[in-house]
Amino acid sequence: MTGLVTLVVRLWRIIVGGLMLAVVVLTVSQVFARYVLNSSIIWAEEANRLLYVWVILLAAAGADHMRIGLIADKPRLRPALARLGVIAGVAALGLVVWGGWTMHAVFGSDRYLTLGISKSWYFWAAILGGSFWAVVLVWRSLTPPREEPGV
Repeated sequence: MTGLVTLVVRLWRIIVGGLMLAVVVLTVSQVFARYVLNSSIIWAEEANRLLYVWVILLAAAGADHMRIGLIADKPRLRPALARLGVIAGVAALGLVVWGGWTMHAVFGSDRYLTLGISKSWYFWAAILGGSFWAVVLVWRSLTPPREEPGV
C-alpha cells in the first residue's frame, strides 16, 4: 500500500507542478506579448483562470491547514478535535463537490469564448479536486503522523 501511496503522491506533485509551470509560462508570455510586442494573447486570461482553479483545488489537498493552537494543542482535546476537524472538512468538501456537480449540470454546456472548450472543465476541478482533497483528509486521519527529521 505504501508503494501505491508514494506513486499517487508523486503523480499528484507532477500534475500540480506542471499546472503551476503552465500558469507561470502563460502569464510571462502574456506580459511579454502585451508590453513588448504591443499585442495580446486573447485566450490567456481564460486559460489562466481555468489553470488557477485546478492548481488551487489540487494543491490544497497537500497543504497543512490552519488551526488554533491554544485549543488544539490541549492533550485531552486533541483526539476529539482531530475527528471533528475531519468530519467538518469532509462535509465542507462534500459541499464543494456537490456545488461543482450542480454547476456542471446547469452550465456544463456553455463554452469558453476564446478557448472554445466546455466550461465543464471549470466545474470538474471542483468535483475531482474536492473529492481528492476529502480522500487525503480521511487518509491523513487514519495514518499515524510521521516524525520529521531534526525535530
